[in-house]
Amino acid sequence: MRMALLGATGYGGIETLRILQGRTDVEQLIVGSDRYAAQAIEQVLPQFRGSSIGQVQFTKMATLDDFPMVDVALLAMPHGEAPKYVDRLLDRGIRVIDFSGDYRLPYDTYELWYQAPERAHYVPGVYGLPELYRDHIRNAELIANPGCYATAAELACIPLMEQQVIDPSRMIIDAKSGVSGAGRSPKLDSHFVEVDGSFRAYKVGQHQHTPEIERILQDAMVRGSTNLENALATHDHSSVRVLLTTQLLPIKRGIYLTAYAQLTGTMTTEEVTHMYKKRYETEPFIKVLQPGYMPEIRHVVGTNECHIGIHVDDRTQTVMIVATIDNLVKGAAGQALQNANLMLGIKETTGLEQTAWC
Repeated sequence: MRMALLGATGYGGIETLRILQGRTDVEQLIVGSDRYAAQAIEQVLPQFRGSSIGQVQFTKMATLDDFPMVDVALLAMPHGEAPKYVDRLLDRGIRVIDFSGDYRLPYDTYELWYQAPERAHYVPGVYGLPELYRDHIRNAELIANPGCYATAAELACIPLMEQQVIDPSRMIIDAKSGVSGAGRSPKLDSHFVEVDGSFRAYKVGQHQHTPEIERILQDAMVRGSTNLENALATHDHSSVRVLLTTQLLPIKRGIYLTAYAQLTGTMTTEEVTHMYKKRYETEPFIKVLQPGYMPEIRHVVGTNECHIGIHVDDRTQTVMIVATIDNLVKGAAGQALQNANLMLGIKETTGLEQTAWC
C-alpha cells in the first residue's frame, strides 16, 4: 500500500500514524505538513522515536503535484481545507479519504450548517460508514469519512431504522465527547483550566453533525424497506428528525452517546438486543452487549470498536441505545483506514485489531 497523509500533525493525523506504524504492508508513506517540512516525524512527534516511521520526513503540501504516485491519500485537515487538494489528487488518479465535513452532505445543506463559502465545483463523496455502505466504498474515488458523533449515532440507531420499529420524527440523542474532538489548535473553551473539573453542553441545537445523522438514518430506513423501489419513490425524505445535544467531557478522548426513541409497538430489551445482534453479527468492530450491561468509554479507547448497550423502558415503551467509540479511532483515523483497506482490496480489519488501553 502506498499512502499519503496530509495534515499529519493534528490529532486525527497523529492517530493515523500511530495505527500505521505497526503495519508491514505500507510500502510508501508521504506525510504532508507545511509547518514541519523537511523535519522527521520523530523530531516533531517524539512518541514515534525509534519506530518504523520515525525517520519519514514531512513534505510541503504546496508540492502536492510533485508527490510520487500513491494509491490513496488521507486528508486529516480542518473543515474547509480539503477542497484545496481533492480535485488535484483525483485528477492524478489518487483515491481520497477526507476526514472533514467538506464532502459529507448535499451542498445546500453543507453550506447552511458549516457556513461554508460558495464553491464552483462540489460533488459529495461516498459516505464512509462501512457497516452501511461497504460495497459503495470499495469502488469509490472520494470517501467522506463520517463525523465522530455521527458514527456513534448512526451505529446506535441503524437497526431501529432498518426494521422501522420506532417513530423516526422524535429521536433524542445525548452525546458527550472528550476534548480531542475539538481539534489540536488552541482554543479558550478547550483550554485545560476551562475544561478540567467541569462539564457543559455546546453548539446546542446547531451542531453540524445533525443533518449528517438525519440523512444517513433516513437512508437506512429506506434501505430497510421490503419494497425498496416503492420506498425510494414515495418516502418522505424529511421524516427523520433528531434533537442532538453535544457535551464536552473533561477527558482526552472517547464518545458516550445515548439515543432515545419511541417504539411503535411493544418490544422487550431482549427482543431489541436480539435484533441488534443479528444485524451486527458479521461486523468485526461492533460489539452488542448482553441485556443488563452498558458500555464504558475506557473499553473502547485506542480501538476501532463501537460497543452498544440496549434498554427498553417497559412503562413508556422508550428504547434507549448507548454507544461508545474512541472519537479519534472509529470516529476518525481508524474508520479512515478501515475504508482504505476496503478500497484497496486489503482485509478490512488489517492494522485495526488493537485492544483497549484500559
